[in-house]
Parts: sequence; structure tokens; C-alpha cells
Amino acid sequence: MGVEGRELNLESYEQVRGRGGLAREFTVTYRPKLEANEKVIAGKWWDASPAGEPEVSIEEGFLERQRIQVGDHMRFDVLGRVVTARVSSIRRVEWQDYRAGGFMFVFRPGAFDDAPHTYISAVTGPPDAGARARMQAQIVAQFPNVSVIDLREILTTIRGIVDNVTLGVTIVGSLVLFSGALILIGAVSMTKFRRVYEAAILKTLGASSSLIATMLLLEYGVLGAIAGTVGALGAIALSWAIARYALETPWTAAPMLTVIGIAATAAFVAAIGVLASLDVLRHKPLSTLRAE
Repeated sequence: MGVEGRELNLESYEQVRGRGGLAREFTVTYRPKLEANEKVIAGKWWDASPAGEPEVSIEEGFLERQRIQVGDHMRFDVLGRVVTARVSSIRRVEWQDYRAGGFMFVFRPGAFDDAPHTYISAVTGPPDAGARARMQAQIVAQFPNVSVIDLREILTTIRGIVDNVTLGVTIVGSLVLFSGALILIGAVSMTKFRRVYEAAILKTLGASSSLIATMLLLEYGVLGAIAGTVGALGAIALSWAIARYALETPWTAAPMLTVIGIAATAAFVAAIGVLASLDVLRHKPLSTLRAE
């Protein structure tokens, strides 16, 4: 593969290898229309008529990682035939909608009309594994050139791996949360006498126990909100880095989940802080001031 454009020029094999993902093999297709899970974000989509010059539409990930722009020319080696195509549009693909499929490169009709074709289609099979095996055997027996891939087994395996990873992360997160609660209780206990004395002064000046409890709730709630914000920012940065550099997938922010996490952290810290400070509210101000 080679690329010629305004911002980059990858002509040699070493240059292409140096750009990472451009050096590997891709499955390409051609069609006159967009799929339901695709949207053009730059350039213009073609009509159904074939063009004299080969055109290609690329997925937006290449715009971010390789700086390929609309109007650049890309050279593809397809079954030994070199095809140079102009980038006419950039697409955003919703990869979660796997039923509509997804390709990194989509060509305008006309470039590969005479090339060997492979058709891909998704078929809903029976849920029972034995019934699916019999259906696959019948299809292969009747159409020997058809390859059948049981995606249900693959998705089940992937789901099991994701569930195990989720369980591990949940356990580690629970341990961290429990450790944080113990540390907070210890910190409150270390400053217990000072808080008892402050509460006694406030009660002497006319403050009620409910007012002092509200002050404690507000104090620990603000601390929890700050801690939750710092943790949320760290989680956002880490997830973005993993999605961009490790998985090479589009990253989408979840603002509502972030707000819920910060609010839950603030409520949790506030509840732990107030519960650990119950002795502060029960002490009589006179005995505390006499002891001082």
C-alpha cells in the first residue's frame, strides 16, 4: 500500500511499514450506497454509476492515525494488481451494529468488477448447538464452495472473556473501595477529638445537632466530589489511551455515567464520614469543654 497526499507521502515499503496499520491486509468491498451504520463526515459519497478513476472511502480512524485526507491517492495491491484510488470521502462506522457489517475501505463500483469476489452474509441460525451443526453440514454438502462460520460460538467465547474481565475489575474495584472506606474512617478517627471540641463550641453558640450533621455531610460530600472528579478524569484519560493506542477503536465519552460516578462517590464518602463522626454529635458540650 502507498499513499500520496498533502500531509504525507508513503512511497517505499519501509515508509508504509513505519505507519503501522497501513502495512497489514484488509478486506475491501465496493457498493453504490452507504449502510445503515455508516455516515459520511468529510467529502462526498458517489452515485451508482461507475467512475473513470477508482475512488475509495476510508473509515475515520485513518484520518486520526495516518492523517489521510480527502483528495489523497492510495495505492492498493489486490491479488497482485496495483490499484491507485482517490480518497473521495471519510466515513464514521458504528462498529457496535455488527449486523450491518463494516469495512475500513469501500470502493466505488467499477474498480473491481472483473476481480474474484467473495460474498459475505449473516444468517440467524437455531439457538441449539446441535441444530446449528446439522444446518452447517447440510449447507456445505449442498454448496461445497460455501464457508460457514458459527459466529454464535465466537460471540459466546468473547462474551465469556469480557464477563471474566468485568468480574476481575469489579472485584479489584470493590477491594479498592473498601480500602478507601477504611482509610477514611481512620482519618476521621485521628481528628475525632478536634471535631468533638469544634462541635462543643458550635453547640455552645447555639448550633443544633442537625446543623452540625449537615455541616459534616457537606464537608465530606465536597471531599467525595473532588475525589470522584479526579478519579473520573483519570478513568477517562486511561480509557481514551487504551481505545486509541491499544485497541485502535473510536472512543466515545459517556458524560452521564461520569456524572453518576462522581455523585455516587460523593454520597458514599459523605455517608461514611457522617457515620464515623456520630460520636461527635452525641458528646455533651459541657463535659468536652471541662475536659479541655
